[in-house]
Amino acid sequence: MSNCVYRLLALCARAECDAAHHHQLGQAAAQLTDWAGVAAQAEAHGMAPLLYVHLKGAGVTLPLVIKRELQGLCLRHRHANQVRTRVLCDVLTAYQVTGIPALVLKGAALAHMVYPEPGLRPMSDMDILVPASEARRAQQALAGLGFEVPLPAGPASSHRHLAAATLHTEGLAISVEIHHRLFSDYFDQVIAYLASRILPVARLGTRAKISGSLHDLTVPPRSFALGDLTAYTLGHEDMLGHLCRHLTSHVNVWDFGRLIWVADIVSFSERFVMEIDWERMRRWHPDVLDTLSLLHLMTPLSDALLSQAGIQIGRAPQGVGVEYQG
Repeated sequence: MSNCVYRLLALCARAECDAAHHHQLGQAAAQLTDWAGVAAQAEAHGMAPLLYVHLKGAGVTLPLVIKRELQGLCLRHRHANQVRTRVLCDVLTAYQVTGIPALVLKGAALAHMVYPEPGLRPMSDMDILVPASEARRAQQALAGLGFEVPLPAGPASSHRHLAAATLHTEGLAISVEIHHRLFSDYFDQVIAYLASRILPVARLGTRAKISGSLHDLTVPPRSFALGDLTAYTLGHEDMLGHLCRHLTSHVNVWDFGRLIWVADIVSFSERFVMEIDWERMRRWHPDVLDTLSLLHLMTPLSDALLSQAGIQIGRAPQGVGVEYQG
């Protein structure tokens, strides 16, 4: 992917744009001389709907072929997320009936919390966090709803989630992953080592655990509206910490950080800037502030967010704005 295309997609990595963002988008779009493949590249990053909506908002005239490609992808994701929402409601209702506490993670929650329309947030699967003691029962409940479910032979594995369960409906394959940890044991061990050997004592302490044995939570869960259903997800500080660690964990020799994950972090921070306890973030998730300071160089954050969070912007490191591919 050319740097010009990546720069354009990065500027679109946010749920909503203001006049200043639209101006930057117009300038970035004007630098593109070849639009061939842009729709496919946007789709690979989960950015096709946001690219189309934000370029339209900026008044950018697209080549007809690209416009039709992006419109088609927008319609596809809108339909897919409507189906996913219905299925997710069925799953959460089944869990409520059987008494399994469950939190909706990442895109499946954010699509309804920070994006103007759920179809703007493409998904490949839906992630649900349950207590480790309930993971097998949660997977069995999916089987009762018609999912193809690979059940574990024994107790929940040390990996953070079970194998994905799949439901084929309305021409789509809907995938659900049951998580019993927010992070894998590998990352937990690394953080424990750093905490004991490197991080300042001021950053350490005993994390408050939420009753119900949901691992890794430091603040109470939050509710959000999922159609007519009240669903639950991570509290603001845990959500932002989880999103940032998810993004950075995928920047490795085997994978790459998709720009839709950048959009999640930026959009969540902007939407809840006045509700997030930034001092708590600084104590428990200092990496979040560092991540946001770098993302600002790709898709500028609002003055309100920079001020409220106390984000320090330094010199741009080499390689910011260039796509990383493993």
